[in-house]
Amino acid sequence: MLNALTVDVEDWYHTHDLNIGEDRWDSLEDRIERSTATILELFSRHGVRATFFILGHVAGRHPGLVREIAGAGHEIGCHGDMHRMVCRQTREEFRADLLKSRQLLEDISGAGVRVYRAPSWSISPDSLWALEVLEEEGFVCDSSLQPFKTPLSGISGAPVAPYHPVIGGRRLKLLEFPPTVLQLGGLRLPFAGGLYLRALPFWVIKGALSRVNLQRPGLIYVHPWELDPGQPRIKTSAVVRITHYLKLGGTRDKIAELIKHFSFTVLGDFPGMGDYPDLPVV
Repeated sequence: MLNALTVDVEDWYHTHDLNIGEDRWDSLEDRIERSTATILELFSRHGVRATFFILGHVAGRHPGLVREIAGAGHEIGCHGDMHRMVCRQTREEFRADLLKSRQLLEDISGAGVRVYRAPSWSISPDSLWALEVLEEEGFVCDSSLQPFKTPLSGISGAPVAPYHPVIGGRRLKLLEFPPTVLQLGGLRLPFAGGLYLRALPFWVIKGALSRVNLQRPGLIYVHPWELDPGQPRIKTSAVVRITHYLKLGGTRDKIAELIKHFSFTVLGDFPGMGDYPDLPVV
């Protein structure tokens, strides 16, 4: 069973948990090149390709990094321009943000960009129009609808397997590939990225993905800053210290073990790889 391997290319200060204002970004230490280099070296060593969802802000400051990622054979995906939550934008603000960042990525990489992930999984039940905009603009795959609710984002009850969203009675050609959860009865247990992947022991992650793969492909996601235990530490709440800083030192080894035990490809391969159901998001 092939799974999707994905990277959200954003620096430590872009994250919504730390909630650092855009006006401060230029004054903070930029670590994205070295942290992404760690991921690229790991993927190169194991001969695996991944989808890199790159922020326009990162691409504009580090065009060489975009070219390096593309040159290594990885898929370039769009992650928006300034890591703004989709659910806090209007339809036209979202379209402008989307097109600006995609154009920049295409100009730098020389490759078409046809896959998208919203910052912090921020397409909400009230902003499902974003999926329509993505399809209108030629995107073939989205990975933005987190099928469980957190204080920040997510849609409780959304489908857990890849599907074609049905919005207002209309089926989209766009394939939605949500972050993977293990469903046990009425429980949805996240394990495949972020804090969940960092916090859980590897045998739990391996067992969960093996069980998912009995029925469907999974999706792993990681951020470069999660492989950077030397990043600056800022004063924040106890909860955020856990969500952002917990077990950064073990992320690289867990990703390496996943690559050894499972098969992966880029997200853009999946739209042509099977028949997917038409399902309402909510």
